[in-house]
Amino acid sequence: MKKKLWWQEFTRPELVEHAKKCDIALLPLGSIEQHGEHLPTGEDSYHAIKIAEAVAEKTGIMLLPCPWYGAHPYLHWYYAGTIPLRAETFINMIEDIIRGASYTGYNKFIILNCHGQEWAIPVAVQELGLEGYFVVGVTLWEIAKTAIQETMETRFMHAEETETSLGLYLVPELVDMSKAKDELPEPLVNSKWYAGPGDTIQDKTPWYMGTFAQPEYKQLKYGVVGHATKASAEKGKKVFEAAVNWLVKFIEELKKKYPPGVKPPVK
Repeated sequence: MKKKLWWQEFTRPELVEHAKKCDIALLPLGSIEQHGEHLPTGEDSYHAIKIAEAVAEKTGIMLLPCPWYGAHPYLHWYYAGTIPLRAETFINMIEDIIRGASYTGYNKFIILNCHGQEWAIPVAVQELGLEGYFVVGVTLWEIAKTAIQETMETRFMHAEETETSLGLYLVPELVDMSKAKDELPEPLVNSKWYAGPGDTIQDKTPWYMGTFAQPEYKQLKYGVVGHATKASAEKGKKVFEAAVNWLVKFIEELKKKYPPGVKPPVK
């Protein structure tokens, strides 16, 4: 029989027993969003799901169902293929999922973000912290930043080299490289003033702290921001493994410091 990893695969008694042995649950978050003409709209969610499964296999944590839909910055809205949630809907969803999972005995929560919504997740984390929940939010291109910078030839942006490489490694059957394009839209202000996703934030403001870009549905011909044609499965594997290794190390340390049934003293 296939090993159970996902909450929805377990019965209620099985979930209760699992929490007694390992009370760490991981919530993968992605989106439904256009990713050019060569990648599936579920690209970000596939990243989150595949990374989560690899981590659960190695650590025994519980995986909360991936909601698929995500929050989106203003520039993503109105593009065909993208289904955005309002920020308040997304934040409330995260909070309700964590609260609900806690009733079964889970005490430590990790949010794995694989979409450009790192600006919204801290709100949920802080609200849950006020209620006494231990929650850690991590973003793919932050925990795998070194691997991305050392492996990729170009900057991490959208539907480009990094995301396409991950797609080629994780869901190759859904990627059509014959339709991959390179596209570099012009920002509204010089990018020296702000850090893009995955960039080092030093003497700059983060990308989500300003309306630095035109709406993508008006500006992009192919739906790509960067160089998709430079992607390879080998590159994607390195980023995937870096993210999995980071999470496994963090979880194992968390287990040692706070055994099952022990809640970190957040409140």
